[in-house]
Amino acid sequence: MDELWENCDVWKEWAKSGEQRGSVRFSQDSDKRPYLSRLEVKVITEIIVRRYFNERLKPEALAALAEICSMRFVTGLRSRTGLMGIDYPTAIWLYRDLGFRAYEVNSVEDLYNPFVSMYFGAAYYSWLAEYEGRERSREFIVQAYLGGPENVSLQETGSFLKKFQEALQYYQDPKKKVGICSIL
Repeated sequence: MDELWENCDVWKEWAKSGEQRGSVRFSQDSDKRPYLSRLEVKVITEIIVRRYFNERLKPEALAALAEICSMRFVTGLRSRTGLMGIDYPTAIWLYRDLGFRAYEVNSVEDLYNPFVSMYFGAAYYSWLAEYEGRERSREFIVQAYLGGPENVSLQETGSFLKKFQEALQYYQDPKKKVGICSIL
């Protein structure tokens, strides 16, 4: 979490809420479930992508997947584990068999760390990007991430893509949007 303090926008958000360096608490909903703000998710994705994936992945795509998979809840939502919805067997497979070893996973609880979950979510996204040895479209990757690569079909997973595109708007830089007018 120290890396998040280095981001001036996160620092401002945390300072405004009374957080002090070294003692950050997760925000909690009315049921006491810990969650991250969109800004925190965005910065975590940027850190993970910059550090481990050489900017091959778009941070906003990973952040949008976190929005869909977990609604930014640290422990996940329903059957999806952690921020990115990567289950323990998949994380172990990515770690042991595919060599994604920046973070170690010894238990499901490790996936409740937002950085660990984001790392393995990015690893899975990266693997899907070249599924079966072919470069894949973002549409395929999103549908495969949410429904499984063997289940990609527009009829079955088209709603996933729509949800993804809606969530992506939260994380895109408003300055980069072309043709959108905001009337106040």
